[in-house]
Amino acid sequence: MDMARSYTVDEARATLPTVRATLIQLALERRRTDLDRDERRSTVQALVDHLASLGIVLRDLDSGLVDFPTVRDGEPAWLCWRLDDPDIAYWHSTREGYASRRAL
Repeated sequence: MDMARSYTVDEARATLPTVRATLIQLALERRRTDLDRDERRSTVQALVDHLASLGIVLRDLDSGLVDFPTVRDGEPAWLCWRLDDPDIAYWHSTREGYASRRAL
């Protein structure tokens, strides 16, 4: 895990409007038929790169699952959030995945 950027829960929550808008735009771009395939792929890659530039990892585009790097109890961890979640409410260690998430 690249700890160059680590989010507190409040910092991650503050980015949710941007992350939500980016994920919605990603979903729309994937469904657009008026763009040729290469143009659509380029647009999708730019949006994924935008999330990565914020230190946010896109885990699953279909569900809008992202992880924010954080530190819990002095150890690297992930704050996990899905597009249909109302708030960031879960986390998991870097050795585990979504299925092992725990409430904050």
